[in-house]
Amino acid sequence: MGFLDNITSTVDNTVNSATSYINNNVGSFVSSQTSQALNSAQTFVDTNLTNIANVSANRLISSGLGNSALRSLIPSVGFNLSGALGGATPANDWRVRISLPPAAGIFYQSSNPGIQWPLIGTSGVIFPYTPTVGLSHTADYESATLTHSNYANYFYKGSQISEINISGQFTVQNVQEGAYLMAVIEFFRSATKMFFGQDTLAGNPPPLVYLDGYGANYFPHVPCVVKSFSHEMPNDVDYVEIPSSSPQQFGASIVQNLITNSSLSTRLPTMSTITITVAPIYSRQVLHNNFTLGQFAAGQLIQGAGNFL
Repeated sequence: MGFLDNITSTVDNTVNSATSYINNNVGSFVSSQTSQALNSAQTFVDTNLTNIANVSANRLISSGLGNSALRSLIPSVGFNLSGALGGATPANDWRVRISLPPAAGIFYQSSNPGIQWPLIGTSGVIFPYTPTVGLSHTADYESATLTHSNYANYFYKGSQISEINISGQFTVQNVQEGAYLMAVIEFFRSATKMFFGQDTLAGNPPPLVYLDGYGANYFPHVPCVVKSFSHEMPNDVDYVEIPSSSPQQFGASIVQNLITNSSLSTRLPTMSTITITVAPIYSRQVLHNNFTLGQFAAGQLIQGAGNFL
C-alpha cells in the first residue's frame, strides 16, 4: 500500500466516523430540543389561558357587551324543567312559537295537562332550532281572451295568504328534551282533531292557535288553524328511552323510574324533524272593521288591530 493509499484510507475512516457521530447525536439533539420547545409552549398555554379568558371577559363587561341587558336579548335554546322552559317570555322571544289563546283552558292550559305539561313553561310549542318556514302572498286574476286581440285581459278576483309550512328539528339529548318533544307531538296530534263524544265542548272544531316568530313584525301573533302535522322517525340515529312521568317524578328517581316503569316509557330519536302546515284565519268582522290598505302598507295593522299578514 502506497503513501496515497494510506492518506485515502485515513480520510475515509475520518469521514465515516464523523458521519456516524452526526447520525447518532443530531437526531437525539433535535428530538430533545423539540420536546423542550413543546413542553415550554404547553406550559405557556396552561399558565396564560385562564388570564386570557379573564381579560376577554373583563373587556366584554367594560364595553357593555357582557351585561344582563344583552343576555336578555339572546333566548336560551335549552330546556330547564326547574323553571320556565327556554328562558324567554313570549314578549321578547324571537323563536317560532305555536300557542293557544290565553284563556283557552285546554291541552297544556287545562288543570290536568298530562303529557303536555312541559309546554306550560314555554307558553306553547317553541321550535328550539330555527325552522324552515315558507309562505306566499298571491293576488288572483281571472283572464278573458277577447276576439281579435293579441293579449288577454285580466280581472282582479281576490287576494290571499298561502298556507304556512314550518319544518324544524328537535333533538333529544336527555330526558327533559325527550319529555318536551313528546309534549309537542301530543299537542299537534290534538290540535288537528275536533271535540267529540263525551267532551264538554263536543261538536266544536279543532282549536285556534297563534303563530309568533322572528320579532314583532314578521309573525305578529297570527291567528291560525293547524291543517297538518308530521313527525319523522329516522333510521340512522340513536333512540333515547323517555319515561312517561309527571313533572314531580323527574328528579333523582328518574333512573329508577326507567327501570321499574319501562312499559310506560317511549323511545324517541336523538334528532328528528317536525313539519306542520298552518293557515292564517281572520274573522269577517275583524276584516271589515279593522282593515284598510293604507294602514296595512304603513305597518299599522301588524300588532293589535288584526295582526294581519
